[in-house]
Amino acid sequence: MKLQELIQNPLYKKKFVLEKLLSHYLNKTREELWMDAEQDIPEDILKRVQQDYNDYDKEDKPLEYLLWYVEFFWIKFFVNENTLVPRPETEYMISSITEEMQTRDDEKHVLLDIWTWSWVLWCSVLLQNPEHFEHVFLADISEKALEVAKRNYENLIKHKYQTRFLVSDLCAFLKDNQDVIKDKKVILVANLPYIPNQTFEENAPSNVQKWEPKLAFVGWDDWLDLYRAMFNQLKELAKDVNSLTMFLEMMTRQVDILRKEFWEEIEFEEVKTFHFNIRIVKAHFKSNN
Repeated sequence: MKLQELIQNPLYKKKFVLEKLLSHYLNKTREELWMDAEQDIPEDILKRVQQDYNDYDKEDKPLEYLLWYVEFFWIKFFVNENTLVPRPETEYMISSITEEMQTRDDEKHVLLDIWTWSWVLWCSVLLQNPEHFEHVFLADISEKALEVAKRNYENLIKHKYQTRFLVSDLCAFLKDNQDVIKDKKVILVANLPYIPNQTFEENAPSNVQKWEPKLAFVGWDDWLDLYRAMFNQLKELAKDVNSLTMFLEMMTRQVDILRKEFWEEIEFEEVKTFHFNIRIVKAHFKSNN
């Protein structure tokens, strides 16, 4: 079958998806697909494209999982079903951290990525701010997600950091690494699950509910329990560092809840808003300011 014949086949209504799959497997741009319209498609590639298109169309499988990559901040990151697909609001988090780093001196920082998943977030930050960090900790509850993060790290990061990949209950790993963070400036990012289960069930798209790891979206019995647990882990450790700045993502009402609960200990500053309800928050312990 020729390229033009497949692309113009009326059975394939989602032309963007079809062209994206063809471009991926044939290593061609969309323009090259049309320039080479009379080219025969190798039989093995034709079968793969048809199967992937069917998985997208009939099984609701996200295109990123079919391609095994997502383009984010103009960079290709490897993803699979063990990691969520990065959302646009994650770009706001990256911008917030980059803006913060631009105000700081050249002193080396420690970077903590809590529940890193595919490591899209902090990898983007390091690529934009390569000279600001020395020690890097990537922690996740999912060992399979951590394997994806490690693959992206090895593929994309050329600058040499002292890096640790850790399966951990939030920040529990820091107890065994206090010598690394002592008297250092620490930047922490945590995009923990904060969506109430009912909200997820009623509003998340069907392909998200079917394919992406629910653990990445939905919190425990109380959707802020993970943030509370992390703050309690950090409370004592924060006293031993030079500074600890946390960048977090959550809904507006959740910021208000945490601000009321931790007002004596933590300062919360909303630095960016995505849509009308999602906030990027910069936070620090008052005793550590």
